[in-house]
Amino acid sequence: MRNLRRLSGVIAAAVAVGTLAAGCGGGGGDPELSIYLSAPLRGPVAADGRDVADGARLALADAGAEAGGVTVELKVLDDAGSGGSAAALAGANARRATEDSTAIAYLGELDSGTTRTSLPITNEAGLLQVSPGASAVDLTREAPGSDQVPTAVQPSGTRTFGRVVPADTAQGAAVAGALADEPDIGRVALAGPESPYGQSLRDGFQSVSAAPAVAGGAAADAIYDISPRPGALADQGAGPDARLYGADAQIFAAPPRTKLPPGSTLASGPLAPPQLPAGDFADRFRSADDRAPGRFAAYGYEAMAVVLDAIDRADDPLDRRSVVDAFFATADRDSILGTYSIDEAGDTTLDSVGAYEAQGGGGLAPATRPLEIP
Repeated sequence: MRNLRRLSGVIAAAVAVGTLAAGCGGGGGDPELSIYLSAPLRGPVAADGRDVADGARLALADAGAEAGGVTVELKVLDDAGSGGSAAALAGANARRATEDSTAIAYLGELDSGTTRTSLPITNEAGLLQVSPGASAVDLTREAPGSDQVPTAVQPSGTRTFGRVVPADTAQGAAVAGALADEPDIGRVALAGPESPYGQSLRDGFQSVSAAPAVAGGAAADAIYDISPRPGALADQGAGPDARLYGADAQIFAAPPRTKLPPGSTLASGPLAPPQLPAGDFADRFRSADDRAPGRFAAYGYEAMAVVLDAIDRADDPLDRRSVVDAFFATADRDSILGTYSIDEAGDTTLDSVGAYEAQGGGGLAPATRPLEIP
């Protein structure tokens, strides 16, 4: 009964907060809305966080800093600053956003671990959260393919989270599809320790009916390393002609990716900038920020753009619940990432993931084409 009373209080608070989004203009002036963005602005992935923030700024500028006839302000917060863990900072950022009556959406986090901290907070407040990079399956579904709300991270039981990057299972499916298209690949080894991340990649791979048979060792024509760090690709003992694929988490992992043999392909949730359907995005980003975009810049842009679109389409652009409903009604959206919809769980229906090729000396370069998701 105590838990039931607590849940009722949370729902009532969320409803109250949702209707307060109009309390924006201070002393009775025109209403304003705030969109919060939380990303790592310091540390080893600060470049990715800055790309996300600058991509979002560009999208807001392209929209004239308004949506639904209401002025919109972007408030950028660091989830990797000094003085605390990333998870604790993400939680603090989420609380700050939910306590702001002008807040209509929250963009973040860049990775799945910190999202598991911020999402329960925004979810209980009924605040739309859209991630540019968090791809773990358990953020949107209880299990791959299920339609149940994962209440561990969305405790209200109502979905308020979505993402513009494909889930980890899509990476595994894309690798399976690429190998299935190679006529000389009949058996593939899935290398790497048991982990939720690796299992998602394995589930995606095995969901493709045309995928090569799973084998092991020297009997394999290809190896798909589903571990979060590089190394297994070089240690499997397969023949010199075996095709080698790696996982997204290895792209910026430590130790350096020098262990990846030249010619290896790494599948990545986000498309590399040269692989984007919108060929002018890199030029527009460079003009605005005087630097080339990284692989998450377009996803920061689209996270902001789809939220602004949801505000435009909402029955009441000042109401959090109405904006959440409009986001989940996103269908056949023509974006810089390609045409996509948001499914019932909050996942994007984009049909490709990024692909990188290992170069001599340990570097990576974008492949000519992304990997299609079967």
